[in-house]
Amino acid sequence: MRPFIVKKIDLDFTCIEIHEHYLVSQIKEGLVFEQRHLDKFYEIFETYYSGIPFVSIADRKYDYTINPNLLRDSRFPNLLGIGVVCYSEASYQTALFEKTFFKGPFQPFYSMETCIAWAKELVEAYKKKADL
Repeated sequence: MRPFIVKKIDLDFTCIEIHEHYLVSQIKEGLVFEQRHLDKFYEIFETYYSGIPFVSIADRKYDYTINPNLLRDSRFPNLLGIGVVCYSEASYQTALFEKTFFKGPFQPFYSMETCIAWAKELVEAYKKKADL
């Protein structure tokens, strides 16, 4: 069971659940994820997580394409990591490839619950280190 959703945002290319220290996004089937999509994510990050450590979780229920070079963009320092929930071996292998482009923690999972637990661990470790 997922924790309480603070807000749900439906956009033309994704649905996003905002939680206290993580968000869960589900990109729509067949989408080619481009810079303009990433920019929209950054607007959401700024709105809901400015000054707050958080993790982005990609719920890869649907197939879509992302230019992995977009993962090199690290202009949002409060983003502690990216978790990817996969539903197939091919999706898992794609996430492992994408991991090589991101400069922080990036981890594929086969379970949303395990991914959320990982996200919470990252936030707790950050808080402990920052003495928050």
